Order: sequence, then structure tokens, then C-alpha cells
Amino acid sequence: MGGMGKTTLSQLAYNNEKVTAHFNKKVWVCVSDPFDEVKIAKAIIENLDRTQSGSNELEILLQSIKRSVEDEKFLLVLDDVWTEDHKKWENLKLPIIMQSCAKGSTILVTTRKEGVAKMMRATSSMIHLDKLSDRDCLALFNSFAFLDREEDEANGFGVIGAEIVKKCKGLPLAAKTLGSLVWYKKTREEWRDVLNSKIWELEEVEEQVFRPLLLSYYDLAPAVKRCLLYCAIFPKDYSFKKDNLIDLWMSQNYLNSKGKKEKRRLGQNYFESLTMRSFFQDFIKDHMENVYRCKMHDIVHDFVQFLTQKECTIIEAVKGADQRVELPGDYKVRHLTLINVHEGQLPTSFDKCKNVRTLTLLDSSITTISPGSIMQMKCLRTLNLSGNWTSPSMLNELPKEIGKLIHLRYMNLSYSGNLKELPDAVCDLYNLQTLDVSWCGQLEKLPKAMGKLINLKHLYVYCCEQLEASIS
Repeated sequence: MGGMGKTTLSQLAYNNEKVTAHFNKKVWVCVSDPFDEVKIAKAIIENLDRTQSGSNELEILLQSIKRSVEDEKFLLVLDDVWTEDHKKWENLKLPIIMQSCAKGSTILVTTRKEGVAKMMRATSSMIHLDKLSDRDCLALFNSFAFLDREEDEANGFGVIGAEIVKKCKGLPLAAKTLGSLVWYKKTREEWRDVLNSKIWELEEVEEQVFRPLLLSYYDLAPAVKRCLLYCAIFPKDYSFKKDNLIDLWMSQNYLNSKGKKEKRRLGQNYFESLTMRSFFQDFIKDHMENVYRCKMHDIVHDFVQFLTQKECTIIEAVKGADQRVELPGDYKVRHLTLINVHEGQLPTSFDKCKNVRTLTLLDSSITTISPGSIMQMKCLRTLNLSGNWTSPSMLNELPKEIGKLIHLRYMNLSYSGNLKELPDAVCDLYNLQTLDVSWCGQLEKLPKAMGKLINLKHLYVYCCEQLEASIS
């Protein structure tokens, strides 16, 4: 079952000092679904030797991995594997690669499916995680429920807490979530409300762990709920930047305040509120100990997608020579994420997605957006065509029709290494608040009429060397 602590236990082993000393090289790869051999191979070689990770040919990547780990004692963790297709596993040739490693090299896999262990012929090496005992589950719950509270303040809540913990059925994630929830509750009556909630009786909530998440969700302010649900635009195991997330919330008009509180400060408060309730995890901090990046637990991701299945849609392009993107035929879709869209223009068939507010492309290599696509997405507020360090965007131009998206508030073109200029029509986007062209190494100039963007709050131009040269 999800939420049992498979990934957490594996992380403890992976980061253990004795384990680190035992292996010469170690790599962690989050696999999830679908099982993409090329993507997994790229992730492995990127961790071993980034200079060798440019290819998209599986055989070349596998040869690079083999050279990097030959005669080395190697630990590979494949986290959250779902496929039971032995052909996909054989295509990755990891058993053959491991034969070239030093004796004692190991592959560790986490999965919810016993069939995966059978597919990998690892049935003799399985560790079945059991549920927590009542005592351990209560200890975990208390570590969150009474965080930073005086001991005498906690007295009198113990009996109610023990009853709440019974509802967790030994699931660590449930205990953690409910403990985070009642931390905000200061009276016994409020704790009893959690214990006696009718949510525990909902039959349509199939996953037991969804119930404590629902309790925490319903306890959020409406504005914070919207911000949490918006995270359904990201695929599983996606590492997102905190500041970027706040910019996205701002673009959807989720950060309105009746007082004079600045929107970014309000977004920071919302983020901290969700963090305290255990909706985010795997934090990466900067040198000032401020959270820079984080992720969502797989079950939390399932949960937000469960609540937004009509409005948020993630679609992976169908592979093959005639690659196509099967867009949803549902006018209710508001936030659309497309993955692995390759070559040429963005598809033009957005006629049934005319109300889409967010369009995100990930791991894609489109070169431009067709004018027809733009004209069909006039409600768009957020457009993310960015690449990343290991998978840069192939975008080389924006059509002038981009100026028709008058509701657009956020546009991210970062890591577009082929983009040399922006059309003057960008200056017609008078609602634009955030423009990110960082790491666009070939960008030579910005439009002259940028002063027309009266609502622009954030302009990111980090590592635009050609742009700096033109300004100077």
C-alpha cells in the first residue's frame, strides 16, 4: 500500500554512512509510471557523468553507464517501479551492466506490486513492510501533534490521540498527516471533531490513507485549498521550486488579500501552511536554510489528482514515427500538462480545450507554437514552455499571435537555447506579471516597448550572456 514508508526506508539506507562508505558509486532514480527505458538510462548517466547524458539513444546511454561503473562497487536505487513487462526490464540491460561492476554491487527497488519483484527475478530478496504497531504509530503521531509544545500542555489529549491513531491502521503517512493536522487544534473539542468526523465513513474514498488527507484538506482556508490543488499540474515525483510555485499561484489570481499584505508574502504563508500539514516533503534548502525546492509524496499527488480529475489533466505523447498528442475532449479541463511532445509545432487541435487556463510542456522539443493553437487558447493565464538543465527546450521562435493572449500573466521560456528574440507582440500582454527567459543563451534582445508591460513584477534574465552583451 502507498504511504507505508518504502521510499523513506530506502532513503535511510541510501544515505547511511556505512552504505556510502561501502559503495564507490551510488545513484537514485525515481521511476514511477510509465516505465521509460531512455528516461531511466538518462537519469542514471546524469548522476554518474553529466557530460555523457546528451544522447537520446538507449544503446549509447547504456554503453556510457557500463563504462562509468565498470569494476566499481555500484548501488542503484529504482524507486516506485510499476511495470511488470519483462521486455522493458530486459531493454534496460541492467542485469548485464551489473555483471561488469565489482562484486557486491546492488540494485534496490521499491514497488507496491509483488509482480514487479517476480519480473525482476528478485522474489528471494523481498522485504515486505508491515504496518506500524499501535505504539510506534502513536509515537509518530505525537512527534507531529505535540511539536514545540510543553509537556503539561499535551496532558489530557493522550486518550483522544490514541483513538485517532487507531483510525490510521498503522500507516505512517496517515499518522504523520493527522499529527500535523491536530497540531493546529488547541482544545479537546477540536481533537474530538477530528476523531468523530464523518469522513471516516466515506465509502467512495477507496484509499484508506485519503481519509486523513481529506481531514487536513478540509481544515485549510479556501484560498490555500486552491493553491494545493493547483499542484496537480505537476507529474509524480516532480521537483518544483518554491518561488516558481508562488509565481504560478499568483498567475491564477489565488493570492488576493483584503489587507495590504504583499502577494509574494501571502504565497509564502500559504506554502508554509501546506508544509506544516505535511503536504510537501523532500526539501532542498539554500545557504540561508530557506526552502528552495520540494516534492509531493506520491499518495498526496494521487490525492490532489483525485480531487481535480475534471480540471487538471496530464497527458504523455504517444511514441512512434507519427507521434501524436491525444488531447482531452472535455470543456471542463482548466490546467493541461503535456509531456514528451517532440519535433515541430505544438498540436493545433485545442478546439475542445478553449477554457484552459494553464498550459505546461515538460521534456518536450517543440520548435514553435502554431498561430492556430494560440487563437484557440484565449483564456490562457499561464504558459510554461521551459526546458531544464538536462533537457533544454528546442523552442526557437514565438509567433506574433502570442500578443492575443491578453489574459496571460505568466510566461516561462527558460532554457530555450535556440531562442534569439521575442516578438514585439509580447508587449501587448498588459496583464503579464512574470516573464522568465533565464538560461536563454542565444537571446540577443528584448522588445523595445517593454515599458508597456505595466503589471510586470518579475523579469528573470539569469545567464542570458548575449542579452547582457547587447545591453552593455
